[in-house]
Amino acid sequence: MLSTNANFDAKHNLDYKTPMYLIHFDGESTDYVNYTPGSPDNTCKDHLVSISGLQSKVAPEEGRASIGGIKATILDYDDEITALLATDTYYFHRKKTTIKAGYLGLDESDMLTIFTGWVTGLQMGPDLVTWEFDITDPQKWMQRKIFRDSEDVPVTIQGNPINIILWILTSTGAGTNGDYDVYAAANGLGIDDDFVNITALEALRDSWFPGPSWRFEMVIDERIKAKDFLEREFYKVLNLYPVIDGQGRFSLKRFRPPLAALDGVQTFDNDNIIDLPKYDMNLDATINELEFHYDYDTDDDEYDTQDFYTDTTSVNNRGPGKKALVIKSKGITTANGGVDISEKRQRTVFGRFATPPPKITCQTFFSRWLSEAGDIVPLTHALLPDVEAGTRGITSKRMEIISRAIDWKNGKANFEFLATGFDQEQYCVISPSMTVTSGASATEFDVSSADAAKFEEGWEIEVRDDKGRLKASNLTITDITGTTITCDSIGSTPAAGWIVNFTNYDGAITAQQLYWYLSDGSDKLGTDNDDAHYLVA
Repeated sequence: MLSTNANFDAKHNLDYKTPMYLIHFDGESTDYVNYTPGSPDNTCKDHLVSISGLQSKVAPEEGRASIGGIKATILDYDDEITALLATDTYYFHRKKTTIKAGYLGLDESDMLTIFTGWVTGLQMGPDLVTWEFDITDPQKWMQRKIFRDSEDVPVTIQGNPINIILWILTSTGAGTNGDYDVYAAANGLGIDDDFVNITALEALRDSWFPGPSWRFEMVIDERIKAKDFLEREFYKVLNLYPVIDGQGRFSLKRFRPPLAALDGVQTFDNDNIIDLPKYDMNLDATINELEFHYDYDTDDDEYDTQDFYTDTTSVNNRGPGKKALVIKSKGITTANGGVDISEKRQRTVFGRFATPPPKITCQTFFSRWLSEAGDIVPLTHALLPDVEAGTRGITSKRMEIISRAIDWKNGKANFEFLATGFDQEQYCVISPSMTVTSGASATEFDVSSADAAKFEEGWEIEVRDDKGRLKASNLTITDITGTTITCDSIGSTPAAGWIVNFTNYDGAITAQQLYWYLSDGSDKLGTDNDDAHYLVA
């Protein structure tokens, strides 16, 4: 969901409001609007005829997201736009463009930046009195090929997978484009690090794929399109998908259960859904078989290890799904935890698709445009069936948005939802957590410097082994020196991979662990340690 501000919310929550849009071309002192906002940054001319597009769609298990774009139509009043184009050597080709949205009466500072991209298409309207600008998001950069010299000299890449992604995105060969500009120019995309959400990717890495516990390594001997390479070798493998925020910055999101403490979402219900929703049991979306290939042999051009997974219950009762999901990674090896990675991935797939998720399509009032593809939102509707209960009507059933298309002119939005079963449990999360790198005694162990920085002397902790089993609780940290943690006796020396969680001073569990509370009222620690250990509030 897009982040807002108090003034925007006050207008957004009104029953009657008039949308307001602003187009800014980088370096220009005139902006084009349908209504002039208060306190504008530049001279505004109300020559903006319309904007359209910005449809976003994600393919949940393929690690893909659509390349977004907007078409802006601007009146060529008194040939002003034609004259403006003539001032630029490239006639605005690849001109950076910012689009803001708000409501009539707002200052420009309270409008939301909904899209930042580059002009990739330009044509006159059929009436020859308007210009139509096609503005595309930075994923267009992903069409470039990387490792462009590797056919002559093979390139070895290795390290944390999120770091590798950052190196590929930003490397220019000059070492001047931020901290991750480390590859030769031929191996990277050279995207200005201002257009990569470095902070978000680092948080993703530290939360889900921390430090040396995740390591990819591969040899590249061919030029390859960046988009295909990253989707196949990284996003699909790691349960990620790419996103572009309103500032035009590239980032990644991980499909995961909703966390009430972290996720701001909009609700969808009879009050904001306009039409009768379409309900599809979506049986052909069943995935109950998965192949995971790793340990790539460059000499034989094949994968030495193939893990085959079957959700037996689903296959026995539903037959095989549309096809087995095939995941191949040249970067994953047995030595670097290939079996564990493949097992975690099959759990995330079967948990969502072994029972096919119903698909719901509907149109909503314009107010829902703040929700984005990939958000997990509650849906309530009196006429939709609750098939499990055999009744009519669903209440706050959590859905994944897999597609969002906005009708900016007529003030409506169209959504596709998948009911992937996230409402079968209730989730909560608390923080922080750290992972033991080595243990010295029952009272002393080492962690990474990043983890040590999260904790303070006097905090209460609990300690769990690498299987999530509680080893000791109500312990107090007595000293932190560098990466060495000293605490009350755990009872045994912790080993690498054990997890240490912060708890309240009264000993109540508020640790960075993902718990779920089953429908029968019992509670248990999540067995999926990938989900259990690496969440950050």
